[in-house]
Amino acid sequence: MIQWPRGVHLCGDPDWDFLLGLDLDILSLDVYTNAEVFGSYAKGIGRFLDRKVVLAWGIVPTNSEPFQQEDLLSLEARLVGLWEALGRRGVDLELILDRGLLSPATCCLANQDVEATVERAFETLVRLSAKLRVRYGLSP
Repeated sequence: MIQWPRGVHLCGDPDWDFLLGLDLDILSLDVYTNAEVFGSYAKGIGRFLDRKVVLAWGIVPTNSEPFQQEDLLSLEARLVGLWEALGRRGVDLELILDRGLLSPATCCLANQDVEATVERAFETLVRLSAKLRVRYGLSP
């Protein structure tokens, strides 16, 4: 039996209601690719966050092609847009911020540039986190 804390990372698009209902402490997902579908599960997301768990929002792509198509502003707009849509559907923004982490969207190491894009993705993730902390008045 797995002891606490228990977590799952998924790059795919599973049955979100089932997954959000599991006894997890952290759920990490590729929201970059799955935002629209995941966002349609607002009730399940709200119940999940109410349990004082962590949701890791995988917003920065680590695959070379999608990473090159994005910048800090576009990634911020994607994530904030999802959070605002969830807020309109009843998910408390304070819970999203309090119980959220930012992460890479996937665990890709299959790029032709080997680790270069992944390293840039992590650098972007740090800058995005700082930008969102300022936007929402959170401490560094």
